[in-house]
Amino acid sequence: MKKLAIIPLVLIALVAMGLFSYRLASPEIVVVNASASTIQEVIVELPSNRVVFGEIKPGSENTIYYSATQLDGVYSYSITFVNAPPIIGSCGYVTNSEFGKRIQLVVLRKRMVECRETNKIF
Repeated sequence: MKKLAIIPLVLIALVAMGLFSYRLASPEIVVVNASASTIQEVIVELPSNRVVFGEIKPGSENTIYYSATQLDGVYSYSITFVNAPPIIGSCGYVTNSEFGKRIQLVVLRKRMVECRETNKIF
């Protein structure tokens, strides 16, 4: 009887490990607002899809995971503020099956964007 009670706990642990592994392996884009202004919207175009971030307050960040199935190309971005022209640019390079990849777009005070590319797994 006690062995049967352990089965649901083991299943829950396996599901939790699977979700954690999926999150760790999924590529992600992180937008960090290190500026003094609220970001209204960020659009990042990848070769095979588009990622859209909503409002990001100063000092905050937001993360979106995207599909690892991509064509080769660059990350193109458009960062929109309420009362200022958008910042448009590109950075980094994306290829197919880049598991664990993290791209950070850090929006700095002087309307500059710093791109950082790391790997969450290795």
